[in-house]
Amino acid sequence: MEYNDLIQVLWVEDDPVVTETYPIKAENFNLQLVPFSNWDDGKKALKSDYNRWSAIILDAKCKQHRDSSDNAVKFLGEALKDIAVIGKEKGRIIPWYILTGGDESEVSDSITDDRMEWDSEWTKAYNKKYYSKNVDNEMLFKRIRYHANISPRYQILTMYRDVYEQLKQLNIDVREDIITILEAIHFPNAHMDFNPRYFYNPLRQALECIFRNFGKVNIIPEVFFSGDKVNLNQCFMFLIGKDAEKMGYKHCDGGITPRHIQEMMSLIISLGNAHSHSAYTNHTTKLTEKETQNYDSYITSVGDSSKLLVFSITLQFCEILLWANNYIKTHSDKEENRNKWMQIDMVDDIKEANRDIVGIVEKGTDGVYHIENKYMLSKNLIESKKLMSKTIKIIRMTDNKNEDTRENYPYFVCKFDIID
Repeated sequence: MEYNDLIQVLWVEDDPVVTETYPIKAENFNLQLVPFSNWDDGKKALKSDYNRWSAIILDAKCKQHRDSSDNAVKFLGEALKDIAVIGKEKGRIIPWYILTGGDESEVSDSITDDRMEWDSEWTKAYNKKYYSKNVDNEMLFKRIRYHANISPRYQILTMYRDVYEQLKQLNIDVREDIITILEAIHFPNAHMDFNPRYFYNPLRQALECIFRNFGKVNIIPEVFFSGDKVNLNQCFMFLIGKDAEKMGYKHCDGGITPRHIQEMMSLIISLGNAHSHSAYTNHTTKLTEKETQNYDSYITSVGDSSKLLVFSITLQFCEILLWANNYIKTHSDKEENRNKWMQIDMVDDIKEANRDIVGIVEKGTDGVYHIENKYMLSKNLIESKKLMSKTIKIIRMTDNKNEDTRENYPYFVCKFDIID
């Protein structure tokens, strides 16, 4: 899992002596305490990466703002209110605990009863709502570890560790939706109100995030992306080697996607709303009457309104994600990726021109591999396949888009056969 496999705990504590020693002790319980000296900073971290945290520890006497003084009643009142509001917005409450020095019974009135949902055993056993720093800290660490390990969220992040690591490449809303669906698959009792209709569009938008990542390394041309919108169907056509007619491009290698990835992508695209894009709409937002009618009409037409459809395509998305991120990792050369773009209106002329071009692979004084001092070849491919001085026949080429080399080598060879 992320963050060195330790259970992540958001910790609001302003005593430097405590923040120096407690994290070392907490690691023995598989916890990583991440300290914040005031609630403003802690709240910001909570909202910005909600999925990260499995627990929250609040020092009862801490500061609300960086420049404010300690005020237990005011601090706890604001912090606990914010935690409740943020948890409701995110659809998941993170267990929180009060850790304070000595007998702090005077702050008990500020501690809300929400904590009884996960920590009632502590109160029943010791008749208090908080943990004392010098006496109960190890017990607190044990209880946090126990609660985290049985929580659906932590178990999902453990079961799908490889997927979650890759989800970090996408935006936080996409991560939240995918994990929510995975939770609903494995822990249905924690998601009794799970409505599959809310998740078709988010899955389609998750696929758009992957296509954007392809665009960042020029696997897909930048013209396919406009502002906050992605031409999803055109990206798909380009990746599978078909004519992306509206954009005017085709991949000169005949596409990059394996057959099973193509079919998975196609299913996600067809199930999503054709008019939804990455300007994200939270899945808890109520659907409009028209959106509901569209979903109902489609689901009825395919004869399946169960959760299983969304569950299955979510698992398929996870497979797409792992494949895509690995492909991007192994194909990060932007110049080489650009040279695999073929303008559609050139295709027929290029096929005709390529028909009889045969030559010996040479290396210029500039280090560029080529044939006939005109047609540039991929350095990585030639060297890895040891094709220097081999005779090849060009099958497909495109204009060389590399400004540094296209004057001497106007064409880039996309595909060829080895003759000798």
